[in-house]
Amino acid sequence: MKFWTAAAAATAFALAACSQPAPAPEPAETAVVVNAPSGTYQLDPHHTTVTVRAKHFGLSNYALRFNGVTGALNFNAEDPAQSTVEATVAVATLDTPYSGDRNFDAELQNSEWLDSAQFPAATFRSTAVERTGPNTARVTGDLTIRNVTHPITLDVRYNASHASHPMGFPTSLIGFSARGTLLRSQYGLNVLLPSAPDAADGVADDIELLIEAEFTKPADQAATPAPAQPAEPVN
Repeated sequence: MKFWTAAAAATAFALAACSQPAPAPEPAETAVVVNAPSGTYQLDPHHTTVTVRAKHFGLSNYALRFNGVTGALNFNAEDPAQSTVEATVAVATLDTPYSGDRNFDAELQNSEWLDSAQFPAATFRSTAVERTGPNTARVTGDLTIRNVTHPITLDVRYNASHASHPMGFPTSLIGFSARGTLLRSQYGLNVLLPSAPDAADGVADDIELLIEAEFTKPADQAATPAPAQPAEPVN
């Protein structure tokens, strides 16, 4: 009797499971309207962040940021894949959350690490843009750190744009989010490398790069008609 009871319960459970509706498919991503016109945009340093993260002795993804960033975007609104971007990071603006009795920011800028005295800037210059979705692209470019250059690929998402600033300022705006990964050993940053790729005895070689960027340019203004010339006096 117990066997039949268990069999009946199993059958009922199977039938109930089969009757559950299939999960709804993920909605297709809707393209965001590009309101910003084509042109050369300057990076807005007050609304841009460059953050790097690295696994710290296997314990956490330790994060620090660089506060001094400049750059330019040559934006093609009709064909965004033809756009180009370049950026420069001031290495001496490195900022960590460390609040102990050491000047940890200065230590990371010394000759063993970033050597900001000899190599004050890190640069990125795009070489190709490949659209991967309605609002996404893969941007490849040359990243230079400590005067060493290697290619890097960033996964970029277009967020939004404005032909004119929502607060009424005479500027056009466009914003992106980007992320990528680099190997610090390729740039001569070998301090405290782990003994093996997955070892928890150092600071990871893989560095995650996270970027939030806003660009701005003077808003396009309609041409102002020339003032009418006075008519010749009639004698």
